[in-house]
Amino acid sequence: MTRLATIFALTLLPVTSAFAENWLCTFPNQSVDGWLRGQVFINVTGQNATVFDSLINQEHGGPIAATVATNNDKRLTLRWDLKRVELRHGYAPRIRYTLSYIKDTKRANFTALAAELQDYRNSDRAGGNFNAGGTCTRK
Repeated sequence: MTRLATIFALTLLPVTSAFAENWLCTFPNQSVDGWLRGQVFINVTGQNATVFDSLINQEHGGPIAATVATNNDKRLTLRWDLKRVELRHGYAPRIRYTLSYIKDTKRANFTALAAELQDYRNSDRAGGNFNAGGTCTRK
């Protein structure tokens, strides 16, 4: 994961400014090959944001754009989609991610919704709803 952090930091150099906010959010007990990953790197500049984790790296090779739903003194909420995600244990045509960070408590909530998830380990599942709690620190 250190290598991913270095790649992410290098990709931010051209867009980082005095108004940029960089965050590292960690979500304990997430598997390295799961639908939710244990670390998410965030860059917010005004109403523009990018997100990066090991699944995004696997699918896109670098950070992707996220929608800033809320960014105020109390909360930061971002949303993004990944399409046609293939893991060794499943496939999802589309996954919608939401990450909400409460700034005064440093607590974060990370969710993934995949209406048509095919999880080969749980063949009876028609879809997936995943949730993890963690923390974010400003970098």
